[in-house]
Amino acid sequence: MFCLESAEDNRLLWRIISCSYDGIFLTDGAGDIVYWNNSYLKISGLSLDKLKGRNIKDLIDNGEIPDACSHEVILSKKPITKVIDYYHGVSALITSIPIFDDDGQLVRVFSNVRDITELVKIKEQLKTTKDLNEEYRRRLEAEQVSREGKIMVFSPVMEKIVKLAARVAHVPSPVLIQGESGVGKDMLARYIHDCGEGSVDRPFVQINCSAIPDTLLESELFGYDAGAFTGASKKGKIGLMELANNGTLFLDEIGEMPPALQVKLLDVLQSGKLFHLGGTKTVELKTRIIAATNTKLEKLIEEGRFRSDLYYRLNVIPIYIPPLRERQEDLVPMIFNFIERKNYKYNLSKKMSPQVVDILSRYSWPGNVRELRNIIEHMIVMSDADVMDETCVPLHIMRAVRKPFFIDTPDYFDTFDLKKIIAEVEREVIKKAIADFGSLRNVATHLGIDLSTLVRKKSKYKI
Repeated sequence: MFCLESAEDNRLLWRIISCSYDGIFLTDGAGDIVYWNNSYLKISGLSLDKLKGRNIKDLIDNGEIPDACSHEVILSKKPITKVIDYYHGVSALITSIPIFDDDGQLVRVFSNVRDITELVKIKEQLKTTKDLNEEYRRRLEAEQVSREGKIMVFSPVMEKIVKLAARVAHVPSPVLIQGESGVGKDMLARYIHDCGEGSVDRPFVQINCSAIPDTLLESELFGYDAGAFTGASKKGKIGLMELANNGTLFLDEIGEMPPALQVKLLDVLQSGKLFHLGGTKTVELKTRIIAATNTKLEKLIEEGRFRSDLYYRLNVIPIYIPPLRERQEDLVPMIFNFIERKNYKYNLSKKMSPQVVDILSRYSWPGNVRELRNIIEHMIVMSDADVMDETCVPLHIMRAVRKPFFIDTPDYFDTFDLKKIIAEVEREVIKKAIADFGSLRNVATHLGIDLSTLVRKKSKYKI
């Protein structure tokens, strides 16, 4: 125990206290301020003239400091510890304890104020890292990938679809895959082919029926003999259906096939034979047909643009792939998978912050998996930092996910005092932002104001 034996010892003690790295703050039993050291001034951001002759509660009520422990200790007569974020951006851990005289009367409240700003920043960084690791762990636990690594299965609906695709891969029945553009119909078609026996030795031929002019589509599909038409090769040409013999022919966008070709395709499906253009000999076929479309063929049948008999012939095994917005379980794992792929491709080590993952999770993805893949690549290529933050998110996505900012204001005001109206609206905006964004730092960032300004207004409006 340290014993003060002289006035010199007393002065030495106060010099030691004044040199403390921690802030030291002392009030009497009524809350009047009686002592502070230089470290407290630095941590709190207060000046001498704001402390001399003041009461701690007055400082809080006037919004000069965001909070304190001393006034609570005076009321409770018990030690109190809390973290306070001062206006100029310093976070402090404050512990205040009551000091009683021999009669049990409260005579002083002693407060130790420690700057923990760096610790708070480290904690936030650790939380970000922990969130990233958690997302990565979830992805690894959930990930079930086809043997080629092309189809990622996380949601129950996609697991069911992939299991169906693997089962039908061993029978030659036609398959009709339907779904919006970009959901991965071509990948599922390839997966069906790859799951079949001997897929390595069997051809997989793909043609987009909407990408080739009607006048050329027939010769591309069925081939032609020498001299079949003006400009034809003298040697003739084997068609894609024949190239896919003993394998798989994938007809993408089947709904765009001209009606005349629909008749010929139906005849091939029924007979298992085809004729080259200008030819007289039949070609025996054992080709697996997989068709895909992003339009409703039933509607095209009603409009007379697609043959109902061809539809029934193709629709032996129907598979519908739902859009990405209807299978949220697939989204986050896909994001991390695409990041890994692009990192490997470009020899990078990019990561994505949890805030950005949340933003992307709230986007509707009208372009589905194709759009997601392209956006991830865009963000990776365009970002400068190793961790992609909100500044990397394309503007159209930020606009799409931004929530309407509704605040609780009356339908009309009982005054024409513009200052009063603005103050009421400002109060509600700050309340709404605090409820949405949590910590005051995040609130200040989203509102576009300094932390000190936010805390001052928070105190002013008693939020």
